[in-house]
Amino acid sequence: MSESNGLNMEKSGFESTQEFFDMWLNTYKASMGKLVEMPAIGPAREKSEKMTKGFSTFVNLYAAGMDTSSNLQRVFMEAMRKVQEKTATDMDGKISPEKYKEFYNIWMETYSETFKKFMKSGHFASDMGKLNSHLIDFQKYNREMLEDNYLKPMDLPTKTEIDEINKELYSLKKTVKELTSQIKELKNKK
Repeated sequence: MSESNGLNMEKSGFESTQEFFDMWLNTYKASMGKLVEMPAIGPAREKSEKMTKGFSTFVNLYAAGMDTSSNLQRVFMEAMRKVQEKTATDMDGKISPEKYKEFYNIWMETYSETFKKFMKSGHFASDMGKLNSHLIDFQKYNREMLEDNYLKPMDLPTKTEIDEINKELYSLKKTVKELTSQIKELKNKK
């Protein structure tokens, strides 16, 4: 087999993985995604809606993560192809430490250039924005579930309650500072 055949095998394997993920996501949206969007009924309606929202939030995060991973893998494959093109003829013959060093330098420069170009692109920024947005939604959901299912039933303070106490404490400290300042001014006037 030639080297180009090996590259095609890698590329086709990567593309088939991407195709499989796209088919899985479309199938999920057409089946389970529709079930998750259905309104819940009955006495446990609220809890059921929260649980399905969590599943949907997880799938969105997973899909964004897979998309980001897929895009990074494309860039990696492109960088690998460029290195192979640049070093295909240089690595023929006797291998010496100088040739290894030269290969290493070409490899580092090529990968750095390829990834820098990708990371400066609007596509990368959009990808990271989507991933971070879904991650924040997932973390928010997990915090809400932790508070509702563990902290509140155990009578432990929630993050919201602690935040409210901190705001009130800050306000009280500020008021005390202002009153102390006013008392000092009144004492100085007498």
